[in-house]
Amino acid sequence: MKLASIAAVIALGLSTSACVIIDADDVRHEPVTVQGSGQPLDPLMAARVDGADLVVRVSSNGCTRQEDFSVETQRRDGLTSFSFVRKRPDNCRALIAEGVELRYPLDAFGVERGGKIRVRNPLVRP
Repeated sequence: MKLASIAAVIALGLSTSACVIIDADDVRHEPVTVQGSGQPLDPLMAARVDGADLVVRVSSNGCTRQEDFSVETQRRDGLTSFSFVRKRPDNCRALIAEGVELRYPLDAFGVERGGKIRVRNPLVRP
């Protein structure tokens, strides 16, 4: 299963304009926190580059919006690391099994086309 996931990430990386690295594997980890904020990183269901946007899929109970997340970025050696922190819980009652996609334009974070991207949130499978 892990080999299939790695192959899918590699194929996705080759077919997009930017490289996405996701800090995730099959091992369950303690919640990761963003340095300085003390907030745990929300697990993501998926992350990909679509044209000039970083698209993340997050769990939702029906009311999740882009404004419910803060995005922390760090740059180092040509790599931009993204961390997504949920600011407001989704207390609605309509469990959406596939979650919702949130779209973030990379140029708003200073990432040029073809730039390297790292997503620090853990990845969970639905």
